[in-house]
Amino acid sequence: MIRTSDASDPRTAELLEVWNRVQAHTEPAEAEPLVLDCARRLLADPGGETAHVWVAGLAEMVPYLAGRPSPEAEQAAVEALLAAASEFGERSCEHDAHPYEQSLGELAEDDPGWAGLRARYMFADSPGRPRGEADLCPANISGIARVTADTIRPFAADGIPAEVPEDHASSVDSLSSILWDYPGSDPATELEVNAGGVAWLSTKGARAGYVITQHASCWYAVYRVTERSVFDAMIEGLETVLPMLGDPTACTHGDDEHPDPEFESADIAEIGFKLRSPGGRSELRDIFDTYPPDAWLCPRYLHDLADEALTELRTAHASKFGVRDTSALDSTCVLPDGTLDIVTLTTYVVDGDDFDERAENVALWAARRHPAAQDAHEQLVLLLLVLWVTQIRDLPYGVGREVRALLRTVDCAPPEVACPHGDGHPGEDIRRWNSRKFAAHLHHLYTSDAFPAPGGAWSADVWGCPRFLAAWARDLILELNGEYRWMDQEDGEEESVYSREQ
Repeated sequence: MIRTSDASDPRTAELLEVWNRVQAHTEPAEAEPLVLDCARRLLADPGGETAHVWVAGLAEMVPYLAGRPSPEAEQAAVEALLAAASEFGERSCEHDAHPYEQSLGELAEDDPGWAGLRARYMFADSPGRPRGEADLCPANISGIARVTADTIRPFAADGIPAEVPEDHASSVDSLSSILWDYPGSDPATELEVNAGGVAWLSTKGARAGYVITQHASCWYAVYRVTERSVFDAMIEGLETVLPMLGDPTACTHGDDEHPDPEFESADIAEIGFKLRSPGGRSELRDIFDTYPPDAWLCPRYLHDLADEALTELRTAHASKFGVRDTSALDSTCVLPDGTLDIVTLTTYVVDGDDFDERAENVALWAARRHPAAQDAHEQLVLLLLVLWVTQIRDLPYGVGREVRALLRTVDCAPPEVACPHGDGHPGEDIRRWNSRKFAAHLHHLYTSDAFPAPGGAWSADVWGCPRFLAAWARDLILELNGEYRWMDQEDGEEESVYSREQ
């Protein structure tokens, strides 16, 4: 029989109170002796009548042990817990369920004070929780020992139920749909939420899972996300977690033993979430047949992933939200006589895909050149270039805010006299959907002598019609205001006159 300790016993009550004070940020000088003493007592008799007391003691101190204990304390605690798990795990049990199994699904990284299974009920009855029949069952003691050991050193123990915390399973589903490019929720919000909460990453598994998930997500952010707050959150999170990953020079793996980060991002993201809990890691054991499980937690591997993700995110942040240098276009898009190389400008737009920055740079360069242009005809062509690119490209904020500044100068209240062109202005079919045809019209408009008129060509007075230009600029400004609303608020940007009219 297991002797049940009584919390009213002065020595037992004192131990519980002392162990309960050992938390994630307890000074090693205070925590280490308590951990080593508890582990020594458990290892001395891992299947004895009072072994459950020492198992519970190490479980109480797991917020410290799961963080950054000394190698000696970690080794002693894990060795003692695994010895107890083996001793009690060999004994028979007739219970259908145990308390540790019921708590396993809640064991995540959400709170450093809840990093491990709470096992104080093994000391004695507590208010509101009478001791249950299965509390001191050998299988329950063994389970707590296994889970505690695995929380301290991920993948240290086997035999843990494959129980993924509900919030992690939900996050896997949401993030996977985004990374497969079929989002079931707002991608920006999901990525920003996933990037937060670094302060609560209290275990090695949680930190490793976080880095792996962020690395898997950064590519989607770079190519699909336009909100600055997402990049700010991801960069800040990775910068914060880097010093917490351990010494990368301590890696003992060969180069071919580190997992290949080129898996499908959605699959990697799922692994990242499951690494964060003992139940999730148990589920992963079945699929880790190529790399040793501990390689996913290697400090060198995680540092490399975090550094690569940070490089991509910082570069994208500067490109999307910073001030771009477009001076190189002064030589490539201006002819020796000082006129526009209209063919090169339009080719950059027509031939570029959605991720080609040349089209964005053309719009930005044209917006910057427009105010200084001395020729009214060149000004019109530059404005049409800006309007056209803004119509067919999703401009990043750093580009769009300068473009929008130009569009706001377009006369928003044309003369009250009727427009002489009626419905004879270029329509959406050419402005949005037929880039090559639009380029041909722009060539002819700029230099009619060098470029023949395409079918249905419009005269310069139609292209320059104040009502036409004002309506086009108005529509684009409203779109940009909607897309940039959160970043505008951060920057204290006032809404345009068009927004206030709605």
